[in-house]
Amino acid sequence: MSQEIEIPIVIVGGGGCGLTLSSFLSNYGINHVLVEKHLTTSILPKAHYLNQRTMEILRNHNMVDEILQKTCPPRHMSQVAWQTSLGGTGPMDRKVIHKFECFGGNEGTDYAETYRRDAPLRSGNLPLFRLEPILRKLAENRNPGKILFGHHMVEFTDEGSGVKVKIVDQEGKETVYRCQYLIGADGGRTIGPQLGIKMEGLTNITDMVSVHFSADLSRYWDDRYFACHFINGECGTVFESGAIVPMGPNWGKHSKEWIFHFGFAMDDEKRHDESALVPRIRELLKIPDLVMDVHKISHWAIERVLADRYRVGRVFVAGDAAHRRPPTTGLGLNTAIEDSLNIAWKLAMVLNGKASKEILDTYESERRPVGRVNCDWGLFTFSNSAVINTAVGLVPGQKEANRLRFQTLFEDSDKGRSFRAQVARIIDSQAIEFCAHGIELGFRYSDGLFMHDGSVPTERDPLGLKYYPTTCPGNRLPHAWIEKDGNVMSTHDLVQAQTAFAVITDQHGQAWVEAANTIAKRFGVTIVSAQVGDNAQYRDYDDRWSLLSGIQPGGMVLVRPDNIVAWRSIFKSQHNGSELQEIFELLLPQKMNGTCTSQNGQNAVKGINGYRE
Repeated sequence: MSQEIEIPIVIVGGGGCGLTLSSFLSNYGINHVLVEKHLTTSILPKAHYLNQRTMEILRNHNMVDEILQKTCPPRHMSQVAWQTSLGGTGPMDRKVIHKFECFGGNEGTDYAETYRRDAPLRSGNLPLFRLEPILRKLAENRNPGKILFGHHMVEFTDEGSGVKVKIVDQEGKETVYRCQYLIGADGGRTIGPQLGIKMEGLTNITDMVSVHFSADLSRYWDDRYFACHFINGECGTVFESGAIVPMGPNWGKHSKEWIFHFGFAMDDEKRHDESALVPRIRELLKIPDLVMDVHKISHWAIERVLADRYRVGRVFVAGDAAHRRPPTTGLGLNTAIEDSLNIAWKLAMVLNGKASKEILDTYESERRPVGRVNCDWGLFTFSNSAVINTAVGLVPGQKEANRLRFQTLFEDSDKGRSFRAQVARIIDSQAIEFCAHGIELGFRYSDGLFMHDGSVPTERDPLGLKYYPTTCPGNRLPHAWIEKDGNVMSTHDLVQAQTAFAVITDQHGQAWVEAANTIAKRFGVTIVSAQVGDNAQYRDYDDRWSLLSGIQPGGMVLVRPDNIVAWRSIFKSQHNGSELQEIFELLLPQKMNGTCTSQNGQNAVKGINGYRE
C-alpha cells in the first residue's frame, strides 16, 4: 500500500531548471519535494555559459559563491576564433582567419566596462556536469530529505482542487503526493505530452555530435579563447569542421577537458560511425599524435520548438519542457533559470496568502513570449554561421575547390588582403551569438504582472548587441551601486532572496515611503523602501542611479521580487502616495467574498495592464 503525503508543490526534474526552482522556493519558505528519475546529476557538459542575468539571480539567492570559485575567469573566455587548425606545419596550418572579443572581453577594456557597469557580476562559464552538483547540494541543504534522485514519476492526475502524483523509487516503493501545484522541469519527456501540450516549431534540423575528452593542448591553445571554430577547406564546411571548447576544471591553455562539436545532416550515415570521430578530431586539429581520453560521445538533434501552453490547470512546465532551441547564444539553461524564478515567487505569494491564484496566469503571459524570442534568436544565430561558408566560398564535397579558395584567402596580394578583410567582416556578424548583451539583459515583458506607466517603450538594438537600461515597467531593474552605512550594494540587493517588493525614490519621495509602510501592513507583504540621493538614506555610489532611474525628483520605481519593474511614477506623488495603494490593489488582488477583486470591485487581473496615470 502506497504512502500518501500532502505537500504544496511537487517538482519533476532535477536538472538546472528544477534544482534552481527548488532553492528559490526554499528561500521563499515554500514546502516542496523534487523528484528526479536519474541517480545522479548530468554526466554531460551540455550547457556551460551562464549569462549576466543568471549570475545576478544566483547571486541574489546566495547561490553563486562556489560557482565563482570554479567558473572560467573572464580572460579565458574573452575571445572567439576561427582558425585553420591548432597544430600542423603546412603553409595553411595554424592560421587565424579571424577572431573577436566576446562576452565582455578581457578586464580593463572599454568593452569589458560595459558588461561590468550593467550588472553586479560578469558572465560565467561552467559546464553542466560541474554546475549541477553545486545546484543539487544547495537544494538539498535548503530542503533536506526532499530532493529525491532515483525517484520516477509514473503518473499524475489534476483533480481540480489539487494534483495527485505517484512516485516510485529504485526499490519499487510507491509514494503518492497530493500537492496544490505540479511543476514539470523534466525536459518535456513526460508531463507536457500527458497534458496534451504541443511543441510547435522545427525539429530534427541537424544532428550534433559532441565528443567530451581529456587531452593536453597547452602548446596550441590561446589562453583567451572561449571557443575555436575550424575552417581549412579540407574537412568540409564550418558546420562539418566543428568547434572545440575548453571544459576545465583548469582554464585557458591548461584546461584538462574539452568538448568538440560536429554537425551532420540527419540523413548522413557517417554520424553513426563513432570510431571515426577521434581520428577526425586529430585531423581537424592537425595533431595526429594527440593523446585523447574520451569520456563520452553524445548525439542530440537541433530543434527550435516552443510549447503552445506553459500551464494546464494546476500543472506548469518550465525550461526545456517549455522551449528548446539551438545552443548558439547559450539561451537554454539561462532562460530556464529565469522561468524558475518567475514561477517561484508567484507561487510563494499565492501559497502564503499574499495574492490570489489568478496572478499565476501571468507566468505564461510573461515567459512564453520571452521563450519565443530566445528560440528564434537561437535559430537565427545558428543559421547565420552558414553565411561564413558563403563568404569563404566553401562548397560541401568539393575538397579541391575549397583548398584553392584557402590558398587565395591567405595569398600575399591585394586580392588576398581584400578577401581576408571581407571574410573578417562577415565573421564579425556572428557577434549576434557571442556578444548578445541586449538579448541577455534587455528582455522585456509586454503583458503580465506589472502596470504600464504610459511611457514609450525604450529603444532596442535589433542585433541584440547593445543593452539600454530602463525603468520602464516590465523591464529588468537597471543595476547601480548604492551605499548605506558604509555598505555598498546593488539596487538588485534590495529584494534579496525574499518575496519582497522595493520602492526606490529619493529624498523628495517621503510620501511613497509612508504609503509603502501602510500598504505593507495592510497587504501583509514586505516592501523595502530606499531613498537614494544627496542627503538621503542611500548614496548613489557611482552617480549612476540618477542617470538610469528615469524619474524626476520625488518620483518612484516599484520593483518586484524578481527585480522586474512593476510600476513607476515619473513624478512626485500628487495624492500623498495613495497612487501606490491603488497599484497594489491591482497587482496583488485579494480574495474578497470568494471573488478576486481589488478594493474598487474591478477584476484586478484583467485590469493590470490597462491602468494609466
